[in-house]
Amino acid sequence: MLQEQYDKHNLQMQPYHHYLAEYQSMDPADISRHLGIPYDENAGLFQVKFMEKNYTVSHPKLEIHCLDKEDAQAVLCHDIHAKILVLRYFTEGDRMEATGNLLSYRDLPWGEVYYRQFYGRCIMRLARMFGNRLNTFQAIMKGLKGKKKEYGDIAYEFQFLEGLSLCFVLWAGDEEFPPSAQILFSDNFPLAYAAEDVAYIGDVVLDYMKKCK
Repeated sequence: MLQEQYDKHNLQMQPYHHYLAEYQSMDPADISRHLGIPYDENAGLFQVKFMEKNYTVSHPKLEIHCLDKEDAQAVLCHDIHAKILVLRYFTEGDRMEATGNLLSYRDLPWGEVYYRQFYGRCIMRLARMFGNRLNTFQAIMKGLKGKKKEYGDIAYEFQFLEGLSLCFVLWAGDEEFPPSAQILFSDNFPLAYAAEDVAYIGDVVLDYMKKCK
């Protein structure tokens, strides 16, 4: 279960209901000021952009609705991983403007400790899913409004949450070598998320991409 995974990999990480209770106890105006997330006090709603879709997130109930598509098809409306990550950012994240530099997972605080898990769980999964399907990868990245980068055989940078971006890099496989991949992060990620959380970000994005295929 997701909650057990969070407890296993980070003793400081609490399950969904703990984060929800913390969120509900916070002043939404403070969250808005701290993270620069628009908040409509009259409606009791945050405006959040997640994976290039616009959502409203209520406070304190955490009712989530997508403004761009049906809720049933919107990741943040039904994926518990995604909800926990947004709650994690709202309650414990810090905001900083990215400089344009990108970091590898190893560059994140404690990233070296968790790298083996992240490599198998996210980087290798990306390579297996799209290393021999670059056209499909490109189409999905365009749907995420990704910006093409000059890395590997093909690479795109796209936003996870507004202001927090990932860069997926692929090298195509051939008869001699299997496909390979790399995942990079905007340099403001360490303030927003701990290294343990980032593996869940990889899960959410790759699960979304799998459904897009």
